[in-house]
This record gives sequence, C-alpha cells and structure tokens, in this order.
Amino acid sequence: MKNILGLLFLLFLLNGCDDGDLTVENIDFASVTTNSCGETIYKLNGNEAMYIKIPTSRNAFLNEITATDAPIVIPIGGDVSVTYRAYNGAPSAANICATPGPISPIATEEWTASSGNIEITSIAVYSTNETTGATTISRYAHNIVFKNIVFQKPSGTQIYESFTFGEYSTTPTTLPFNFNPDDLKLCSNNVLYNARINGIEGIAIENFDTSLLSTDNLGVTKTGLISSTSNKLSYLLFGTAITAANNDEYFCAGFPSFPPISQLWIAQDGIADVSGIIEVTTTTNGTGFLHTIVLKAVTFQKGNSTFYYGNAVLLGNLLTTN
Repeated sequence: MKNILGLLFLLFLLNGCDDGDLTVENIDFASVTTNSCGETIYKLNGNEAMYIKIPTSRNAFLNEITATDAPIVIPIGGDVSVTYRAYNGAPSAANICATPGPISPIATEEWTASSGNIEITSIAVYSTNETTGATTISRYAHNIVFKNIVFQKPSGTQIYESFTFGEYSTTPTTLPFNFNPDDLKLCSNNVLYNARINGIEGIAIENFDTSLLSTDNLGVTKTGLISSTSNKLSYLLFGTAITAANNDEYFCAGFPSFPPISQLWIAQDGIADVSGIIEVTTTTNGTGFLHTIVLKAVTFQKGNSTFYYGNAVLLGNLLTTN
C-alpha cells in the first residue's frame, strides 16, 4: 500500500512540474538533401519541411573557406527566419518557394524560431586532374547548425542547444584558364602577362626578374621563385571583358580600375626545388630569341581558399630581339 501511495505522489509531483509550456518533440533533418530558391534554403522530409530565409546581403554562403573555429554567425530575427512545418501530405518545392503556395497539402503545424543563432562553417571540395595534378574547387560545402534556437509552436516553446540543419552546397565561378601561349608579352615596367583581347581573364607576373631572359647559355633552363615582392604572380578574372585593342593599356598601366576584377588570386611564395618555381629556357629564333616560360608547382590563394595550378604549366612563349 505504501508503494502505491508513493507512486501516486510521484506522479502528482511530475504533473505539477509540467506547466504546459514545454512539450519536447524530436525533429531531424540532418541527413536530408538541402535545396534552395532565391534567398530560401530548405529541406523536405516526408510530410515535413524546414526552411531558412537569409537575405543575400548577409553574405551567409560566400564561396570562401571559413577560418578554423570561426564560423559565420547570423542571429535569428528580423529579416532572418527559421521555420518548421508539418503537412497532411508530402510537400514539394512549390510549398516553400511559390507565392501563393499550392492549396494542397495543407500545413497542419508550424514552428517559428524566435531567437538563436545560425552558424555556418564552409569548406572547399576539390576535384583533381590526374594527368597534370591540378586541383579545381568543384563546390563549397556549408555546414549549417542552429545554436540555442527557440521555436514558438502551438503547444508552447521548444529549445535546442544545438540543432544540425546539415550541408548546403554552392558552385564557384569557373576559372577558364584559356590562354594562348603566343600571347605572352613583357611591359617596359617588367610586368610579364598573358591575356586575350576581349577576354575575361589574365595572368601576370609583376616585378618579373628579367635576368631569367638572359641569352647566355642558350638551351640551359634558368629558374626563379615566385614571391610577394619579386616575381609576384597573379590570376585575374574580370567582371567584363578587356575591350582595349591592346592589353598593354591595362597590364602595363598599373592595373587600372576598369575593367573591374571579380576575382584576384595570388600565388603563394615559392620554395626552392619544391614549389612556386618559374623556369625559363631560351633558344634562338631567327635573328631573335624565344623564351619558353613554365610555371611549376604553383598554388594560388584568395582569402582562405586555394587551388593547385598544376605540376608544370606553360605560361607562354616570349619573343625578344636581344
């Protein structure tokens, strides 16, 4: 009898502690594929949907690698929202993206986040050319986690200290690397560059060490190292094409503001006999000389992102008269 009374008393205490404001329900979208429409990132899981709205101006999903232990943090609220919905049938993208949305299925429950943070950690995913060794960033993977998120729902409040939304991928702009080796030119200010007229890209070496063009010891390969001061190598992707009749008007004039640069990648400093090496082999060409210039084991960097240009890439063939 005492045991029964004790059990009843315990149940009474448990019921007394339930104020009706917190009913825990488990929802899980971590393993579901992420999709997007406009500024909305969403997941569909059976009869459920969860979506995030983040204005583009918040720069949440830049094609950049986040620093170690330094995710992008975006507070929830205002123009940033997180919503969970349950439906009486399987929803589609139209239920999230269309305005107005379809009549069916009908949302039977909705949770709206009132506070918390969205943490985004981004990495680069690479593909490798097995022949040249070159790497290309095929996509950026953004891992999204909610921290201390508070949902307001019909039955009260639900709080998650940490809730994994999952991965969302973005695709970077393709870098063409469509250079003609015979377009290589040297400016009077020692800028060596390769770019096509009406093209959208260029590759240039500032403060080029012209001793590499020496005509002594013909046929013998001379080497130099890339650095931030001498032989500074850059890859430039332009927002609009270079329309000048002569690319000298851009590269030999100190890189003016037009056309605008949309991406600027700087080569990492070289290490002797290891990486970031410039090789020049000079031979005769009629009454002049032909300098064949190769870049070996070069890694380019922009922010925290990098890519490997290749084991040996022909920068171009430069003709000189002396």
